[in-house]
Parts: sequence; C-alpha cells; structure tokens
Amino acid sequence: MTLPLRERRRRQTARDIQIVTLEMAQQHGLENITTDEIASAAGISTRTFFNYYSNKEAAAIGAPPPFREENVKALREGTGSLATDLKLFLDNHMEVMADDETIMKLVGNVIRSNEKARGILEGFLIMERRELTECLNDRVKNRQTAVALAHFCTGTIGQTIFLWEHDQNLSLGAALDKVWTGQMEAAKLLVV
Repeated sequence: MTLPLRERRRRQTARDIQIVTLEMAQQHGLENITTDEIASAAGISTRTFFNYYSNKEAAAIGAPPPFREENVKALREGTGSLATDLKLFLDNHMEVMADDETIMKLVGNVIRSNEKARGILEGFLIMERRELTECLNDRVKNRQTAVALAHFCTGTIGQTIFLWEHDQNLSLGAALDKVWTGQMEAAKLLVV
C-alpha cells in the first residue's frame, strides 16, 4: 500500500528529527541537549518539533515500526500450527526492523541511559501487546492465553534485539532463530 505524499513527508520529517536527536545524544548525551538545539540542527522551528514529538526523549525513541496489517491478519487467520505462524509473524517483523538497524542501535544506547526514554518505549510495547492480544484472542479464543502469547511475542522481540546488539556476528534474523530455539526448548520443559 502506497501512502499519500503528505503522510510520506510527515513520516520522513519525524524520522529526520529522530536521527538528529539520536546523533546529538550520541555526541553529547540526551540529558545535555535541548529541544531548541535539536530543532535548530534539524533545520526546523521548535514549534514544528513539538508538532511531531512531545519531548526530546520521545524524539529519540521515535515510533517503532508497527506490525504490518497483512502479517497480523495472517497470524489471526492462520491455519498452520500456532508456533509456525508465530515464528513467521516474528520473522516478518524482524525483516521490517532490519531496515532501521542503525537507528535501533542508537535507540538502544538512549534507553540504557535514560529512564524517561525507557518509559516511552514501554508505552509502545504495551500498545503492541494489546494489538497482539486482540489478534491472538480471535485465534485461540481464550483471553488469558492470548495475553500470555502476546507477552511471549514482545519478549521474544526484546530478547532478539538484546542478543543482536551484543553479538556483532548475528543478523536480526539469526538472533531471532537463536532466541526462538531457546523459547521452544523452555516451552517443552513446561509441558507435563
């Protein structure tokens, strides 16, 4: 689906602000820069900055890539095993995330050093878990099971990113494969 020009420009401006924020945070520390300085470096007014982000922490985090509608639909309506469909869903999401590997590394630096930024990211994770819970509840017909599976998915994504950040030899996809294998082995231990 192609986005209208106006929306593409809006997303590009938001991304440009995020990149400037992350670069400045890398050089000076997020706590040592102001929104006025970020706006100036991005070539926009402070007012324009606040049209996109509520604060510098939000600008640093940006908007994580959403789950693609077609992947959510495929997970919801899947006819394969749940494990196979979940792995495919996560593989597809890692492909989307791989487009922003440089940004992901810089965001990782910020969230490790800034509690407010971690809180903003946690807010995004809560929204992702809610979306997945609704999707999975349609499939498994049990809300508590859907909640657990949604937490499993976002936890797997988080573990994948952590492993990828700390092992320079792994791609996101390879990191997901390692984490997934561990998750499946752990799940087997829970079956009586």
